[in-house]
Amino acid sequence: MKKVNTLFCVCIFVFFSSLLSEASQIDFGWSIPENILHNKDSEGEKKYIIWFYSIKNTTDKEILVPVETFLTTDTEKNYEDKFIEEVVSAVTKEDKEYMRAKDMKGEFGPGVTKKGVALFEDIDPYAQKINIFVTGLSHFFFWRWRMVDYSYKITYKKSGNTWVLVEHGFSKDTSHRNYSDWTNRMGN
Repeated sequence: MKKVNTLFCVCIFVFFSSLLSEASQIDFGWSIPENILHNKDSEGEKKYIIWFYSIKNTTDKEILVPVETFLTTDTEKNYEDKFIEEVVSAVTKEDKEYMRAKDMKGEFGPGVTKKGVALFEDIDPYAQKINIFVTGLSHFFFWRWRMVDYSYKITYKKSGNTWVLVEHGFSKDTSHRNYSDWTNRMGN
């Protein structure tokens, strides 16, 4: 019986060690979201929140990163990221390194870093908190389509005209997924 308990403890240790090592397979960095106004003082004036992030494969193996980004507000509104070349170019000074999540997702070679930008249009002006969700940052070697993937959730609160980081970490909250699935079925 003692051998069985010891074997069980060793198996648990190996399992949790693999989970811990999986968490360090990428470096994920991000900026504070910025409010921007495009085409100011014209009929085409639009308000956006722009958010920059980067993902780096820290392993010596190729990994699959099926990244997606979404934003939710405390007013229960949901937003998918957009990529509007004219807006992104104006903010990034035409730095072509930034890409949207749809173009970023896929294979990451050893040591590869990709820079992403998420643009969220017409965020509810009454929102005092926003949550940015990034999916695809776990299950690198064993990821399967429609597998439950913990999202990385980053919460900001409004402070004047800026956003302040409140908290961040992996979350089981999948409310943004339900919105994405619905809009994909509707053809949006």
